[in-house]
Amino acid sequence: MATSTQLQQQISEIKNGRTMAALKSEDKKAYYKVKSLSEKLSIAKATEKGQFITKDHLVEYKALIIWILNRKANFNGYLNLKEAMQTMLDKVERKEFVYKTEKGIKGIICDLALAVGLENCEENLRKANGFDWTEGAHDQPLLWSFGQFRLTAIS
Repeated sequence: MATSTQLQQQISEIKNGRTMAALKSEDKKAYYKVKSLSEKLSIAKATEKGQFITKDHLVEYKALIIWILNRKANFNGYLNLKEAMQTMLDKVERKEFVYKTEKGIKGIICDLALAVGLENCEENLRKANGFDWTEGAHDQPLLWSFGQFRLTAIS
């Protein structure tokens, strides 16, 4: 990954003294390239500052995490709360999630809880019913129902 200095240099080269409004009207491709680089720059700066989601953040939002797992990600009781919580902790301890602002922490944790919960439910559903990972929802009504549940949960 490029450093923040390299990204700032790329952005200034593309902008070439132009504002974003001017860039958008003159060269849409360059405008969207600058937007993409700016997003990468903000993530690089947050990473350099060490702004990672931590175990303390999970503890702070524990009640919310449990609520999301039980209410939004639990399909027909297939969720194993303990496993899902452990998976979240493992992912956080690997420093996979960077936050740009303090306000963004809650959203990142909510998205993580939902993703981990749905993944855990699908694993447990497949194990409990002997479904192979190659089986699709077209043959199995239960898998189809889970697919619909997943779509509703993430939308």
